[in-house]
Amino acid sequence: MSLSNFFEPESNWTENRYDVADKSGVSGMATTISGYGDGPTLELRLANNFTTLTFNVGQANDSKSSDKVLVVRVVGNGKQLDVRKVPFNTIQEISVPVVNVNALKIELSLEETPNRDSKSVSAVISDVTLD
Repeated sequence: MSLSNFFEPESNWTENRYDVADKSGVSGMATTISGYGDGPTLELRLANNFTTLTFNVGQANDSKSSDKVLVVRVVGNGKQLDVRKVPFNTIQEISVPVVNVNALKIELSLEETPNRDSKSVSAVISDVTLD
């Protein structure tokens, strides 16, 4: 899937090829996260027609910080379906059941830490599939 499949994506998302962990030229969608709290979101309207959403997520190798942990929250119809923490140099596959889900959101944020520097992270979502 590409960015055009998502429901009104925010303008800070881009599509390109990214280097993530040990993978070069990963085709995906990316956004920069620089603060804590609510971050960027991607939304899909599934019309209750699918059973499983699968995607990969990681931090681009050119992120300004390599010390931050990305938090990925998957929400279906307003209820949390899954949450994962993704450190730098890791590609995390996420697979979530989406039976009877219409509005699905992938919410990204940074884990809060005592060291709150202002360096940003480039979050990359790739290999999005619906079954």
